[in-house]
Amino acid sequence: MNRIIELIGRFLKRYSIGQRILIVTVFIGILSSIIALVVWANRPEYSVLYTDMDPSVAGKIVSELRDMKVKYQLKSGGKTILVPSDKVAELRLKFAEEGYSGIKVTGYEIFDNAKVGMTTFMQRLNMRRALEGELMKTINQFPEVKSCRVHLVLPEERLFEERKKGSASVVLYLQPGRYLTEDQVRGIAALVANSVEGIEPEDVVVVDSEGNILSRAPEEEKALGSVGSQWEIKHSIENRLQRKVKEIVESVVGRNNAVVKVAVDLSFDRIERTVEKYDPDNVVVVSEETHTENLVSADTSNKTNEQHTRENVVTNYELGKAIEHYVGEPSRVKKISVAVLVNGTYRTVKDRRGRETKQYVPRSNRELEQIAALVKSAIGYDETRGDIVEVQNLKFDETAVEAEKQYFVREERKNLIVNILNKGLIVVALVALFFILRSLLKTTTTALVALPGEVELKAELPAGAPAEAEKLPPGEKEKAEIAVEELEEKYMAKLSPEAQAKLRAKDKMTQEVIRFAKNNPEAAAQLIKSMIQQS
Repeated sequence: MNRIIELIGRFLKRYSIGQRILIVTVFIGILSSIIALVVWANRPEYSVLYTDMDPSVAGKIVSELRDMKVKYQLKSGGKTILVPSDKVAELRLKFAEEGYSGIKVTGYEIFDNAKVGMTTFMQRLNMRRALEGELMKTINQFPEVKSCRVHLVLPEERLFEERKKGSASVVLYLQPGRYLTEDQVRGIAALVANSVEGIEPEDVVVVDSEGNILSRAPEEEKALGSVGSQWEIKHSIENRLQRKVKEIVESVVGRNNAVVKVAVDLSFDRIERTVEKYDPDNVVVVSEETHTENLVSADTSNKTNEQHTRENVVTNYELGKAIEHYVGEPSRVKKISVAVLVNGTYRTVKDRRGRETKQYVPRSNRELEQIAALVKSAIGYDETRGDIVEVQNLKFDETAVEAEKQYFVREERKNLIVNILNKGLIVVALVALFFILRSLLKTTTTALVALPGEVELKAELPAGAPAEAEKLPPGEKEKAEIAVEELEEKYMAKLSPEAQAKLRAKDKMTQEVIRFAKNNPEAAAQLIKSMIQQS
């Protein structure tokens, strides 16, 4: 390290103070630029942690991130939080465990740190908070629910007073694009009612984050009566048939290439009918009665007796009959209408410039007939019932989809180019730094080996001047030697006293070595051999 500092010091002594300041400034600027480039290239990439957040919730999450010493960025007025991409999944899992919103959902754990001497009011308050927290944890397990809040109203029990009923309110923050069915809403109300003593399902109100009431009031249920259930049955049948048809059609035309709509006409009339049918050809004797009378009449004048016999037969017949008692249950399907819209196919063709493009190809009538036959089989088509199945082929508008694809392709290409540029700039900077340091070290080494006066003197002398001077005649040779001496004196005058002394000492030492070699060639050769062996 000391050797390097000494080399740098000797290198800087060659220049004036202004040149030294310039060299140091340039070196510091290059080093600072390289450090800044490396820091910029290795800066963390940020991704969205949560968006569209309530400011109060976002503030709590930011506080937790600050406590965890995690870097973050805020956008959209504080509603969007960005964190380093490599920590997004970990942080989402952590906040999901705490109830998503950054507020740790506390249930019965609140009693783990119960303080001695708590008042009855505080105990009752903690119990209500524990119940609310446990219900929030349970409701948050629904796939459609992002987070929720539960508020309970538990009236106090007082002596000699009739026990009052409690109530509850549930606020649901649903996942984007997800909805709860009425059965699920009723299930949440029943869950809350059966988890808290003194609350009935009709006393639970469920609303979404926009304030829309999802649960029906008892008065509304009574007003709708059976109409509400009939509407639910109709939608249930339509949705089931729609899913069935869509699965079959998409297996043929591909995913997202079919739109299916089903309309079902149901009859909710309850019909009871009794029919008796008689068969005249099927006669059955039920009973038969025979009455016989014998009468005797006497004729006194003629003194004769007449005997008469009368027989009366009564036969009862009954015709064969069939009795049918028919009861028509409600929700009978009267008619089914199905509309199926399918997209065509695409094939790759080359345009005039030789670029590959996609060309739309409509489906043939035979394919449409085959799809219609499959649909009819799936819904239980009945022509006598008046069912309708319509299958049409139209080109889907995929402008938005293509725009999204192009956007993501551009973003991926942009990220790739940025990454390549980052790595390339680092490599270029390192290579440039290597060559700069190498050239500086070379210059320093050369300056230490050859003194400045020698370098300037050799540069001014013509190439091959000493060799040519040996070939000149004696008179001209002396003149050449004088000219060289004058030139040496001229440059010696330009040097500092220290440099002149070093140069004279070096010339004197060189002359003594040359003289020793001429006078003692064998000793000089032996000395060189020993130096070579030692090295």
